[in-house]
Amino acid sequence: MIWHVVTGEYPPACGGVGDYTAEVARALAMAGDAVHVWVPRAEDPVASAATPVASAPVGSVAAPVASAFRRKELETSVRVHELPDRFGRASRRILAAAWRDTPGIVLLQYVPNALGARGANLPFCRWLRRIHRRGADVRVMFHEPYFYFGLARPWRNVLALVQRMMAATLLQSATRIYLSTETWKRYLAAVGVLPPVETLAIASSLPSAAPLAAIDRWRRAIAPEGVQIVGHFGTYGEHVAGELHAALPVLAERLPAIRFALAGDGSVEFLEDMRQRHPRFAARAWASGRLEPEAVPAVLRACDVLLQPYPDGITTRRTSVMAGLKNGVATVSTSGVLTEAIWNVTRAAALAPAEDTSGLADIVAALLSDPTARAALGSRGAYAYCQHFSIEHTVTALRARPAGGS
Repeated sequence: MIWHVVTGEYPPACGGVGDYTAEVARALAMAGDAVHVWVPRAEDPVASAATPVASAPVGSVAAPVASAFRRKELETSVRVHELPDRFGRASRRILAAAWRDTPGIVLLQYVPNALGARGANLPFCRWLRRIHRRGADVRVMFHEPYFYFGLARPWRNVLALVQRMMAATLLQSATRIYLSTETWKRYLAAVGVLPPVETLAIASSLPSAAPLAAIDRWRRAIAPEGVQIVGHFGTYGEHVAGELHAALPVLAERLPAIRFALAGDGSVEFLEDMRQRHPRFAARAWASGRLEPEAVPAVLRACDVLLQPYPDGITTRRTSVMAGLKNGVATVSTSGVLTEAIWNVTRAAALAPAEDTSGLADIVAALLSDPTARAALGSRGAYAYCQHFSIEHTVTALRARPAGGS
């Protein structure tokens, strides 16, 4: 099979969608497929190197681009093509010629704001519809459907309308669509008729192997006194940070002996904010800063429990929670308006209602006091990840139908 993967970002300078796309491209290539990735030229490929990277619990801190190693890994099996603009006319001409010369499956990794035109690139969506009507097997992976309407920022309502038009056009452009969460089916059904659809969880691109010695080094770095560790892994964006600001002080009060491990981009800044708000809590917390991908499994496994609260609830598109499940760490999260039924079916994570900080604290305390329950939860999470969320599951689903099939 031949794939033309279209994405707004890709390593070495990218975010979660880019890392996910690289993982999918590599896995398809390892399955024997020819993979071409089409991405706009990076404006500043070293910009993300400004964030410190922790590669070991002790010693000096380096600052490479965390995902740069992946580019070298992919170059031998995946052909990456840089486009001259962000899916404008010049890019469309190049893509049309390439797809004509090398026919294959077109797989768009769709985030509306990543297509350029300030999140309103309706011309590119309409162009894909024309390509599809001429016989191309166009498939769309919806990472996000569109902006919400709201009163807080009225000017965004115009963009929300355009993005609904973009989503409706893509539904008419696709042989098949994929969703990062089952919830998007309801959102997309509101703007058009759905072609065949399948939910593909966003697998973690991080490793799942960690030497015992590395885990032990991290444990001693985080909690030299040997107490239990409650961790969080993520990027500490505004909404998740708000959940943590509410939950962590409650946990600190309930469990005075534990330590907190804050891992990932933004953790140092988040801890500094916590120091201003809760000086006593901050003295019991440790922050990693940006981590090399190879170091993440050991940090996660050094934690007894991971706390991953989300204001809209856990979903299959949360790569931060997927990393913990993949590594078999007992994970506590929240259920909310976007949470899918699969979490109740698999019981991969222990859930409290969103914003129920007391409930979260109760669950964490119970798990810390019961090693058997903690181990069982970690095992269920790892099993659910393997069966439903892994990149292998994604590739099997993508390759299950021939080009042009339904």
